Amino acid sequence: MPRTSLSFALLLTALTALTLGACGDNLAASRPDAGAPPDGGSDSGSGTVQTPGVGLVVVNSDFASTSISLLDRSTGQVTRGDCIDSGARPPGVTQPLTGDVVVPSWPQPGHPVLLIDRKSAALTWLDPATCAPMHQLDVSTGFAANPHDVAGVSSTKAYVTRYDANPAPTPDPSDRDDGDDIVIIDPSVPAITGRIDLSSYAIPVIGAVMRARPDRARLIDGTLFVALNEISSDFSALAHGRVIAIDTATDRVTATIDIADLANCVDMSYVEATRTLVVLCTGDYTAADQAQTSGIAYIDVTASPLVEVRHQLAAAFGGRPLGAYSGIASDGALGFGVTPGVFGGEPHDQLWSFNVASGRATRITDASDSFVYGTVLVDTGHQRVYVTDAFATTPRVQLYDYSSGTAVHQTPVATDAAHGLPPREIAWY
Repeated sequence: MPRTSLSFALLLTALTALTLGACGDNLAASRPDAGAPPDGGSDSGSGTVQTPGVGLVVVNSDFASTSISLLDRSTGQVTRGDCIDSGARPPGVTQPLTGDVVVPSWPQPGHPVLLIDRKSAALTWLDPATCAPMHQLDVSTGFAANPHDVAGVSSTKAYVTRYDANPAPTPDPSDRDDGDDIVIIDPSVPAITGRIDLSSYAIPVIGAVMRARPDRARLIDGTLFVALNEISSDFSALAHGRVIAIDTATDRVTATIDIADLANCVDMSYVEATRTLVVLCTGDYTAADQAQTSGIAYIDVTASPLVEVRHQLAAAFGGRPLGAYSGIASDGALGFGVTPGVFGGEPHDQLWSFNVASGRATRITDASDSFVYGTVLVDTGHQRVYVTDAFATTPRVQLYDYSSGTAVHQTPVATDAAHGLPPREIAWY
């Protein structure tokens, strides 16, 4: 089942925990919020900071239909409320958008708006000036590949993480139809040009058919870091967390970083000032206490060999597992995260700030319901936090200013006045 925004993914996870069924997807994670910007600016949080993208893209969805909105990078206000939606099929689009669309975890070279449709496995590139599709690529290779992220290296090379495995692959390896892998594409064509098999990086669990399940990726100085969920084929078993490193010059895995005390590691943010990769792990949803295997792991990307140097359990966040987290504010000294609510009661979803030095989490606010908060995005240049809020009555992107050291609520932004679809994800493009 595809990974999606926090509200839906938390719902799936909670159902899995209740039934121990095969629904189990991972919780959503933080979205693009750190790392060396593709336009050469700094995003470390100190001094003069250039915003990493040319704008912000919002995915609005009720999981049946999708619309895309664009926001101004300086003000956070809507510039295109209806960039494209599921009902549109303009020239250049063979497959219209489904209700399961996400966006890459970091802007692509040249700053197009790139949409990842996990249901159809179609990648769609849009011109942000006109919202017209430039081209589209099907990366399914004949099965439900469930792409989760695209990491662009150049105008002619990008990596696509494919979360699911093909239940009936052909014997010919040149068919590139196995899944549980990364496919290499040339976005300028567009076309698939290669494949990196990740099945051997699945951690064995007795009695289970394990999958590596590559999720979000982050490119740092020629190395692609990929978070692996390590979940079985039927979603009933999880292994411990793992991140791999790939040399983009050779397309070979050069390091495996195990995160032994945490599980279901889904996403990463990067603190350039300290050269630290901050890994979000949402925890083992089959465990009695998911928060005991959920948390934040820290990897020093300058170390050799690459290893986890420390971690923080999510138990500090009110005893709840983390569903979203960004660890880049104030040069990595401050983080912002979301914890899920519970069915039919309280607590609802909660937004937290986290003091890394003291290990203390402080609750900022409660959502109006459970399973409505989604992406947490930190804009270090404007010392601003964005949180998608899919509450049915007032769907908004919530904004907070943290320049004073405390998150202060700003006027929220309605992103889809045309359709009223709730915002699920927000990212740089």
